[in-house]
Amino acid sequence: MTDALATTRSRYEATPRVLDADLQRMARGDRGCLGDALAGLGGVSIIVFGVLASFAVVGWGYMMAGTLFLLVGFVLSAAAQVRSGPVRRKALTEGPLVLGRVVAGDPALYEPSDAVLPARVVFAPAPTQRFDSGLLRTLATRLQALQRADTTPVDQAAVAAVLREPSKVDTVRLPASLAGDDEAYLAVVAVDARRLPGRRIDSGELTLIVDPQSGFAEHV
Repeated sequence: MTDALATTRSRYEATPRVLDADLQRMARGDRGCLGDALAGLGGVSIIVFGVLASFAVVGWGYMMAGTLFLLVGFVLSAAAQVRSGPVRRKALTEGPLVLGRVVAGDPALYEPSDAVLPARVVFAPAPTQRFDSGLLRTLATRLQALQRADTTPVDQAAVAAVLREPSKVDTVRLPASLAGDDEAYLAVVAVDARRLPGRRIDSGELTLIVDPQSGFAEHV
């Protein structure tokens, strides 16, 4: 066990865990992509239509459309945050601490930085396997082979989609053809390089707090 893993385990392994300042920040609900996108579109529209109206290209009334998008986006984001907050707090309080193995990550994560970037990570939440490095290395090798494969078995299609499609942010259970009788999952995780030894992915291992039922997996 590395010093970094030992420190993290002593800090977060016991449950129910008390949320420290870092976990409190993570417990805030997700704002939701749709709401943020609409709010962003509304803000840009207000600026664009304001400039056009100042040159008498369009009327000032067009800015109301941008204002409407901004307000709707704000409401949707706030609603998403209210819904997801309790789920995240419960997962951070009660979810198991596990070791994760990076299957594929943003190239910038392999150089020292302060970036927060996505990575595809495999983990096994069963009590006897949560810190099984050997199992995770085996599963990661199989997943990397699947990512490169020309054909995809039907039962592995959902896993392959998470591996190959940048827009996918799901947490999916590995089928028996990949994990055998073991309970294992592939998740898209926001990796904070500041929490890594040397501020970069080195060994390929991360510590996560997870709740597979809700799809929650957070790098700690």
